Amino acid sequence: MFFHHLKNFSPYSGHIYDDMRVSSVHKKSGHLGKKDSRFDLIDKLGYFPFRELIRDGKAYFISDIDLYDFLNMKESTSVNYTNESYGEWDIKQKEIFELCFFDGYNEGISTFELNLGVSYPALLHEQKVQYLKVFCLHCLDFLYFDGDLDKDLFYNLGYLQASLYRGFIEINNINSSLPEGSPGLRLHFDSHLKVVEISTVPEKEKPAVVKAEPVEQPEKSMPAIETSPSLAFPRIELMCDLEEVRAIWQILTAPMNTSKGKEEAALSNKELTDFLRSAFSSNAFPQTLKRPENPFVKRTSRGDMRSVLNALMYSTYNLNHEYNRSVNQIEYVTSLKRHFPVFDGSKPESIKNVISANALKGMKVIKESQPINPHIEEMLSILKKHKLLH
Repeated sequence: MFFHHLKNFSPYSGHIYDDMRVSSVHKKSGHLGKKDSRFDLIDKLGYFPFRELIRDGKAYFISDIDLYDFLNMKESTSVNYTNESYGEWDIKQKEIFELCFFDGYNEGISTFELNLGVSYPALLHEQKVQYLKVFCLHCLDFLYFDGDLDKDLFYNLGYLQASLYRGFIEINNINSSLPEGSPGLRLHFDSHLKVVEISTVPEKEKPAVVKAEPVEQPEKSMPAIETSPSLAFPRIELMCDLEEVRAIWQILTAPMNTSKGKEEAALSNKELTDFLRSAFSSNAFPQTLKRPENPFVKRTSRGDMRSVLNALMYSTYNLNHEYNRSVNQIEYVTSLKRHFPVFDGSKPESIKNVISANALKGMKVIKESQPINPHIEEMLSILKKHKLLH
């Protein structure tokens, strides 16, 4: 157990406050509370599963989406919340608890080492990684926002969030220093690509500190991801929620209302799985998006269905771009062209130039298909949750 010195907190039972006497806020669009999916974060080593919130020139990294949405509330989004005591919720009321969260976060950042205990520095690297995973899971046990409005609770949520952030970063930093470890966090910085390049060069090929006259070496191919002939087609790495991406594309497995009338499903469920595995990859969950032997190709009708495909890929780009900024938009449209021959007559650059406009047309078709397509409601709710649809 950890956080023995934290006020209004039990390392065994969690936050200490009278939940029967505090006010609470409710989200009109959904439920606030514990979600088992929060523990998935520990399986995403190498990724950066935090959202950045900037306040007064300082960055705060938040893993819980409900908590992030609450703290990032603006005048335009405050109407999405109600409060038992105040009725409609407003920004000024939120700022009271926001400051408590930031105070706790700043304290958690500076006292991270205190919580690890006296034995942590003496552990071996491998032992430290395991120890930190337990530490992060303990943070996640109590790091969720269920709408209760208590100043001490928000202070402790900030403290736990900072502790989780520092623990997660420490695990990745240690892993990157181990001989068989990962190249560290997959960020959108150019330095990460260089780290990957260095980490994939065999030891005997790495340059010595002092090098004599260059000696001609037989050409060797550097080990890289997905280089065998059968794996020649590139895929886009997803760092966002894989289930949400699947839910977006799931609308293709049901009928659509187009200008040609009712069109039957463009893909079967198996074809959808084949497409997702052909177009996307996941280093965190490689078996979920296991690469097929050959790229998936499917013919669809032209016109409205082409606009729908634009909308789906544009939505996927926006959803994933927040977490994986190393992949640009041209790679997404190239994937569209590779998997759907309806784009054969267009160059990737021309598709990219009009994808946002065509995505709007596609979204109109999608919305008009709601009465006959049972998957569209979930897709639209996902886009609204991520502020990609208003």
